[in-house]
Amino acid sequence: MNLSTIVKIPLFILLLVSIKARSQHISTIKDSLFSATLKEMRPLNVVLPKNYDPAASDEYEVIYCLGDIPDFLNVEWSLLQWEGFIPKNTILVGIPDFEHHGVNMRERDLAPTKTSANSGEAGRFLLFFRNELMPYIGKRYHAKPGGHTLYGGSMGGLFVMYTFLTAPDLFTSFVAIDPSLWWNHFYLHQLAAEKFVRRDTLNNTLFIAGREGAAYQFMGVAGMDSILKANAPPGLDWKCVQYSNETHYSTNFKGFWEGLKFSYGGFYASAGGYPTSRKIAIKPDNGIVLRNKPFKLICYNLVADAYLRYTTDGTTPGIYSPRITGEETAITINRDSKVTVKSLGKRREYDKSANGFFQVEEVFPAMPMPAGALPGGLRYKYYEGNWDTIHDFRKLTPVETGIAGKDFNLNKVSKKNNYALVQEGYIKISEPGYYIFEMGTGNDHTRLYLNNRLILGGHFKTGEGESFMVPLEKGFYPLRINYFHKKNEVDLQPIYIKTEGQEDVPLPTDMLFSRK
Repeated sequence: MNLSTIVKIPLFILLLVSIKARSQHISTIKDSLFSATLKEMRPLNVVLPKNYDPAASDEYEVIYCLGDIPDFLNVEWSLLQWEGFIPKNTILVGIPDFEHHGVNMRERDLAPTKTSANSGEAGRFLLFFRNELMPYIGKRYHAKPGGHTLYGGSMGGLFVMYTFLTAPDLFTSFVAIDPSLWWNHFYLHQLAAEKFVRRDTLNNTLFIAGREGAAYQFMGVAGMDSILKANAPPGLDWKCVQYSNETHYSTNFKGFWEGLKFSYGGFYASAGGYPTSRKIAIKPDNGIVLRNKPFKLICYNLVADAYLRYTTDGTTPGIYSPRITGEETAITINRDSKVTVKSLGKRREYDKSANGFFQVEEVFPAMPMPAGALPGGLRYKYYEGNWDTIHDFRKLTPVETGIAGKDFNLNKVSKKNNYALVQEGYIKISEPGYYIFEMGTGNDHTRLYLNNRLILGGHFKTGEGESFMVPLEKGFYPLRINYFHKKNEVDLQPIYIKTEGQEDVPLPTDMLFSRK
């Protein structure tokens, strides 16, 4: 294949091929279980995650797939784990449709009421799940006692809804794709109305997807949507969606992907927006604020407004605490406060929290432009030595001095020994407001002083960094940065600044002035 052919392949297809290739080494285990309840041997297909270790004490969550595991579902499951939308400790269990003398027993197993000779034994099939299948998977494949998901489309979606209404404790999440809720004159509509009246609260997620247009009505999804809007019990996270230009079967492609993301929203809301990061990322995480003057708490976590809540009084956030509102949340405090942000999902073991600490003070006073100050960067002094901590550099002779302008490289220096850089001068503030100073990994020993006050370096978290917010007025402020690097450690990173309404950037040299 030549280059001209490759570039014509859509990126999405290339991505699917890549993920498929990654999942090829994960084989499907052909298993089976004799059911005393159903009085028959039931085949099972089991797909284990890459990290599966039968000898370890780890426990795994299970996605039970009615109608087996088609190839596209396996690919999506791999990508969902890879991108951090669902945990990596999930197992797929496919339950193929059963045939008896060439007759598909799908309506027998999945339909809740009898309308023909081979239908209406969903209650018995549910007993098979509760008393035989799930205990077997738990013992054989180290499944957790809870936290599992039931997925199905069409008649499988009907069984998902029946199970949700009659045994919500059996699964944490239910995903029903274009479910056949038309069954027996919309029997489950009546059952849902009855169950919801008696149900005080639930701790589940429910995702239903259907086709836009007449099919949304005919399949009964529209009616279930209306019932949920009117009577969904407290504690139930639910969603009904309509897909345009899809077939009855193709809705499963979108529905499995979106349904699993919805089911694990509390999980990936705790991921800081990155697959490998299991934390809530906020900034600033320290700072000085003005009494009763709002500041913006920034949170880049995905679906933050759906799952993250916060408090400003030091208590742990709960479901009635205010929500994080997108990437920026306006917060007002009138005394020294601890701000706590916490994710609240249906699987509480994945909930995370983050804290910020803020002091109420006055605005930092500025000074006029100092005599002889020159724009374009800070003056620096470079030191080398074998010391393990930052020294009093006033007693040391620098190896090199100069101006750290726009082309200055923090790491283009000798790394045979430990080294330090001291940068001093002024920062010019053109507009009054809140300013966030921040530094990332690689700055474990860095210190930043503003107005001779330590701003960064007092609360540094290894592997995460640090941010600090200060209220500044228009004018000039003395600025000093002490960089200290130990040999063989990761490279130093520049200090960043974020102004209100702007993205964070490395300290611009046009804001920096050197001393005479």
